Amino acid sequence: FTQGDVGLAMGKLYGNDFSQTTISRFEALNLSFKNMCKLKPLLEKWLNDAESSPSDPSAALPVRPHSQEYLRRGRGDRTSIETNIPLTLEKRFQDNPKPSSEEISMIAEQLCPGEGVV
Repeated sequence: FTQGDVGLAMGKLYGNDFSQTTISRFEALNLSFKNMCKLKPLLEKWLNDAESSPSDPSAALPVRPHSQEYLRRGRGDRTSIETNIPLTLEKRFQDNPKPSSEEISMIAEQLCPGEGVV
């Protein structure tokens, strides 16, 4: 598993996405003691679940159908956004300042500016 895969899988299981950087810093012991204590039980549980899973271990990973396409695209043009979209995004942020990756995808589908914009 890559660090990014672990972070996404943990987000899917525990409702809180963890970045590749967070997993990397955990491995390198470069997080605060408090953060290490919070992450250790979650990572242990995920690792036990992943190791005891009878099926293909990659099946436990979240599916990101556009991730390869997104990586190949490179840097895009400057995004222009309709005037009502920022107001809607600000309202959504006030309601939920830390949306999961699934919630971000859902917002992107509803507003249609694209997931990279949201």
